[in-house]
Amino acid sequence: ELRYAATSPYAVVVYLLIGTIVIFSPMIGNFFVGDDFTWFRWAADCGKTVCHIDPSRILSYFTDSGGFFFRPGTKIYFYLMYSLFWLNQVVYHVVSIALHFVFLSLFFFLARKILKSSRLAALASFLLLIMSGYAEVVFWISGTGYLFNAVFILASLLFFISWEEKKKAVYYIGALVCISLSLLFHELGVVAPSLLIAYRAIYGR
Repeated sequence: ELRYAATSPYAVVVYLLIGTIVIFSPMIGNFFVGDDFTWFRWAADCGKTVCHIDPSRILSYFTDSGGFFFRPGTKIYFYLMYSLFWLNQVVYHVVSIALHFVFLSLFFFLARKILKSSRLAALASFLLLIMSGYAEVVFWISGTGYLFNAVFILASLLFFISWEEKKKAVYYIGALVCISLSLLFHELGVVAPSLLIAYRAIYGR
């Protein structure tokens, strides 16, 4: 029983959490760099340290790109975070690390579905965890939109797979909602339907 508990899918998630904390926690105290300040400049609309939250401004993110990318979800995130926490870098980094952990967990469960092996899925997840190429998107808080995007795309795939297996409408709706949310945070969300179609073509009944 102890061996089963130590190698269960939920234990793997705990190991991923520990690995994520060990690898990425040293960056929590680092201040902002590069494009981080660009997002803060867009979020700052008053001279106060902590601004009030204006619903009309949040609505405007859906109707006006402001001459830049149409990423209303990311803009809302920075606007709310700036309004509540201002330039407290610890909170921003904690959110990024938490999103990266959620992404790794979803990736593990998706790999487990496709590979039909918890061991192979765990190996793939830990390789993804230690790959240095993904450190930048966690370190730069301006990359938070990418993290949200990746989380919602993987969630949409898992919902779609659950719908394929159980044919319950709630999973299909969940997949559509996650695809829509991924598009709000980054335009890369446009690939999500293609991934669903590819899964259906390869693994569908």
